[in-house]
Amino acid sequence: MKKKISQSQLILPLLDAIEERGGAAKARDVYDLVAEKVHLPAEERIARITISGHTYNAFEREVRWAQQRAKLQGLLRPAESGLWTLTDKGSSALTKATPGLVVTIFMTDKGAALWGHCEDAVGLLDDKSISLIFSSPPYPLLRKKEYGNLDEREYLDWMVRLAETWMPKLASDSSVVLNLGDAWRRGEPTLSLYQERLLIRFEDDLGLKLCQRFAWQSPSKLPAPAEWVTVRRVRVKPSLENIFWLSTSDNPYADNRQILVPYSNSMKAVLKRGGQEAASRPSGYTMAAGAFGNDNGGAIPGNLIVAANTESNSDYIRGVKAAALPVHPARFPADLPETFIKFLTRPKDLVFEPFGGSLTTAAVAEALDRRWVASECMLEYIQGGRLRFPHAQAA
Repeated sequence: MKKKISQSQLILPLLDAIEERGGAAKARDVYDLVAEKVHLPAEERIARITISGHTYNAFEREVRWAQQRAKLQGLLRPAESGLWTLTDKGSSALTKATPGLVVTIFMTDKGAALWGHCEDAVGLLDDKSISLIFSSPPYPLLRKKEYGNLDEREYLDWMVRLAETWMPKLASDSSVVLNLGDAWRRGEPTLSLYQERLLIRFEDDLGLKLCQRFAWQSPSKLPAPAEWVTVRRVRVKPSLENIFWLSTSDNPYADNRQILVPYSNSMKAVLKRGGQEAASRPSGYTMAAGAFGNDNGGAIPGNLIVAANTESNSDYIRGVKAAALPVHPARFPADLPETFIKFLTRPKDLVFEPFGGSLTTAAVAEALDRRWVASECMLEYIQGGRLRFPHAQAA
């Protein structure tokens, strides 16, 4: 494996991955999570090396060395029963917000970055003010649990309670867009149905209706879980993540003319000759002469969004490294929020990102002349995200 990520750079993503598994996990359960957090190319995830006659997965070996470094730094406990377990110091490797306290870290002419838990931060917003909530909530719960005890019901209850705090703040024609990743059941190649259960809870408990499903395809997505995809070969690489567009309104604001895509060459040819020729389809549909002859500036896109998540040398990454700040390990490409901000909001509308992360959504909203508020519970991530805003002012 060509070494692009140092062992020290793997420590923070490793701690995040263990925390996402409940604060304690076996090595095999965190390898794929760490690989996704550092956007490791698929070929490097499965690359192998031979040392003293023994063959190893090169990336997993680097993660194990990172685990040793973290243990020496007091971030992980010595392994017991094969578990890598966070210490209190490891759980607080970043500066976490105090529950109930929200601090404005910086502002721009269009937005504000808030350091605080999202449940607290949303309370500072005016009622009926939010036009769009766009976010990728964490899964599973970031709470310590006994190994193997991922309580799906508790996660669903938490998400419903969280969304309940959003409801008074949503404008009458607003939207909520959530990117929810798949969760594999422990020890078996089957998927949790938490997404479906959550959608039902959202509608039954809160009146949030599903407007449309979208899928995000990342061509660079890893073949995970490795146990089922690359080792036992009983599943294929999951290339899609679900994005759900919800609203309390039957008719939230939306305009697909704002996200048209270039016409195909065949459609350009149709336009050039003035439209389709008159014809009858086998289905019984009759095509009138000149149909599809109007140039509307582009084609209506489908609900599949193709966007690579391979950022490795961006201004953001170079900036946070130069400032000795941690790179946020779970970023998504700007194409995702850009699509939905253009589609579901108008200039000057307010976009709220409850899990601000590296402030990608906020930066896209700023560039598109939308107002924005982003909350994030880790101070260092806000400080790193601030580098996306050269004219930001300290609050």
